[in-house]
Amino acid sequence: QYVHITMQRDRAEFYVKSLGEMSLIHVVNLADESSLKSEQMKEYKKRIVSSVQNQKRLEEIEKLMKEFDINIPDVEPVEVKIARSCTVEFDATWNKIERDLKTNKMAVIKLRKNIARLKEEEQVLLQIRDKINLEAQVAELKNTASNRSDMKAPLLEQDIELQGMSEEKKFYSYICGVIPVSQQLFFTRMLYRLSRGNAFVRYVDIDEALIDPISGQSVNKSVFYIVSIGRGLSEKLSKLCDFYQASIYTVPESKSGKETRITGINTDIKQQSSVLRTSELRIRRELRKLALNRESKQCILLDWRLTLHKEKILCETMMKTNREYLTMVRLDGWVPRDKVDVIKDRVERFESAGQRGSIVIKHDYDVDDKKFRKAHGSPPTYFRLNNITGVFQGIVNTYGVPRYKEVNPGLFTIVTFPFIFGVMYGDMGHGGALFLAAIYFLFYEEYYLEQNRKGEMGELMKYAFGARYALIFMGFFGFYCGTIYNDFISVPLQIFESQWTFPSNLTSNDYKAFLNEDKVYPYGVDYNWYHTKNELTFFNSLKMKMSVVLGVTQMLFGISLGAFNYTYFGDYLSLYFVWIPQMVFMICTFGYMCFMIILKWCQDYSKDPAPPALIQTMIKMFLSPGKIEAPLYSGQGPLQVVLLLVAVLTVPVMLLAKPLIVHNKNKNSHQPLLNNDEADEKSVSVLGDDPESVIGTGRKDSKIEDVKDDHKDEKDHEDDHEEHTLGSELIHSGIHTIEYVLGAVSNTASYLRLWALSLAHAQLAKVFWQKMIIEYGVETESDGLRTIMVVAVYAVWFCATFAVLMCMDLLECFLHALRLHWVEFQNKFYNADGYLFEP
Repeated sequence: QYVHITMQRDRAEFYVKSLGEMSLIHVVNLADESSLKSEQMKEYKKRIVSSVQNQKRLEEIEKLMKEFDINIPDVEPVEVKIARSCTVEFDATWNKIERDLKTNKMAVIKLRKNIARLKEEEQVLLQIRDKINLEAQVAELKNTASNRSDMKAPLLEQDIELQGMSEEKKFYSYICGVIPVSQQLFFTRMLYRLSRGNAFVRYVDIDEALIDPISGQSVNKSVFYIVSIGRGLSEKLSKLCDFYQASIYTVPESKSGKETRITGINTDIKQQSSVLRTSELRIRRELRKLALNRESKQCILLDWRLTLHKEKILCETMMKTNREYLTMVRLDGWVPRDKVDVIKDRVERFESAGQRGSIVIKHDYDVDDKKFRKAHGSPPTYFRLNNITGVFQGIVNTYGVPRYKEVNPGLFTIVTFPFIFGVMYGDMGHGGALFLAAIYFLFYEEYYLEQNRKGEMGELMKYAFGARYALIFMGFFGFYCGTIYNDFISVPLQIFESQWTFPSNLTSNDYKAFLNEDKVYPYGVDYNWYHTKNELTFFNSLKMKMSVVLGVTQMLFGISLGAFNYTYFGDYLSLYFVWIPQMVFMICTFGYMCFMIILKWCQDYSKDPAPPALIQTMIKMFLSPGKIEAPLYSGQGPLQVVLLLVAVLTVPVMLLAKPLIVHNKNKNSHQPLLNNDEADEKSVSVLGDDPESVIGTGRKDSKIEDVKDDHKDEKDHEDDHEEHTLGSELIHSGIHTIEYVLGAVSNTASYLRLWALSLAHAQLAKVFWQKMIIEYGVETESDGLRTIMVVAVYAVWFCATFAVLMCMDLLECFLHALRLHWVEFQNKFYNADGYLFEP
């Protein structure tokens, strides 16, 4: 129901906020470009920006709480009472808190970096003292350089600085530090290229992981030392160390100097660790106060988060109001019809508590009236959803939101979507496992919801948990279709007695089973069809025909739903000249093909060497009407000719009937319009001598608006007549007719994906089972090795089945089911041009 609320400017924010807390009004945007440039609107924009910035400041504090393991309690937030503006109150509350937290945080970061560097330096000194002899490494480099020939000597040996010098005067140096283990290989290669063989590096791994001073993360590092020759090379190597995240530390030459430095480092670590604990304690104490106030038992962080959110929504709503009157503000919106009385009661309480006339509501609008729809647009679409229906309605809304009061495919998708998925995923083992996984999510739902609220749930787990209500249906129908196929992880179950009997002597490679006509397999596929030579041929024929029957049935159901749309909206012209020809065309072509499939299933061709080929029959129905080589029933030829003629005749009806009738109707109903002067005189005569009369609130009389709306409707009618010419109608109808006729063929062929994916799923499961469990496990010749192989290949089989069939194929079947609903099913009746009700 459309509501029109007029309120005084000075109390508008209070009224809007109170009504907004009810979450019942979908606000219509009445603001135009000129009003958005006003000073008041600019002020609202500033408040919105300020609220967003303050929300980001709260998010930074929340991150700090997670870093220090401070949990936000699960308490109901209460809006903070604002005496002044929200921004001023927020700054007054949080500026000092943020300043103290920032100061302590910076101190903690600095202390952590200092301690991390001290620990790295300590490791360097300990490793060099205990495991590394730098003097021996320098001697090794001297010996290596002196033994090289001139042709193989590095370029630095020919450096001007080194030429003419004695061996004692040449400059040998070493660099010590720590480097991440992951960078060692790249660092060694670049060092060799940069020094051209005049330096080498050695590494000594550190047993425990160290905290990186830059990232603050725990990293596995190694102590390195570089021995080089040449003065200029040391500077280049220092830059190379910085590039590869290697930290360089100065090492005293004497042993006593090393011991003194190690002692000093230990003292510094103890002192700074004590200061670090004190700073962290201050931060924790402050964060606990923010998490829960002991006196009020409230979380100030949650309270302010709620307050800022309401402030932002309030300003956004106020920017949608109309301020065309001096003292009044106008707010229009949509309300669920059964909640209009609730809004009226709240408005009446406002009037009784405050000045009478400060707020007025009008709601007696006919929202189904065409004039009203032209002026205010179509209403939003509103569904009452629960956890189950919400998942499937979300699938539909991803394609497009239903138009107001049109048939909603979300209701039927609850059953058809998981069923179509189950046809492709049919397996008792895999479907049952999926069903049990969904049951597990439902059983521990509260636990996972809490994890999701805290942000501790992984992205993949979040998707799986969010689809739990869809997965339980998908798993059930996967299991159900698996019982039809009699397929349990590629192994048929011998539940009922087979109607096929194999000969007792199976020594020959070419034998046939005998059909016992007195027995009928009561449910699903007979298990003896598995592991036979014609297994694939049988299942190909069965699943291909089944896919076509299911697809045509779903498309006919979709076309049938279109009749409800046409009838409800009163579009009987489309019902008679679009829907009926579409239904007749589909029944006469692919509906007839499904009839032949079922009829052939019901007949016994075991003694017929050449049963009718349905594909050839359908092709010749269009190319050679009336010619039947292998008839399926008597009178087939004449009936197919009649069906073909009827199907062909429906095409020009779909193409021409509606455009010609609409054009003729518009031509007969078109009348000349009054000019502007006559319209003005008419409006004055209706209103009397005082057309500008207004009520006390400053609003013009409704009669003026009604007359102007009538003139506007007449002008719109003239524009519509000019736009909807016969040519445009024919083009529009031609596009839809061609799309439907070609789509009938392509959509039917598209449902063959049910056959293809079901076959692929079954064959993959069979390959995994036969190759891994049977050939490499059970059929292992050695008795002693057989048990080990079965256990080993079972682990491989389980991983392959889970990754390929339970994850990849699950997603593949889900996407194909999604496409069949969006394209093949919903395009038969679904407009999907609505918009959601968002209070």
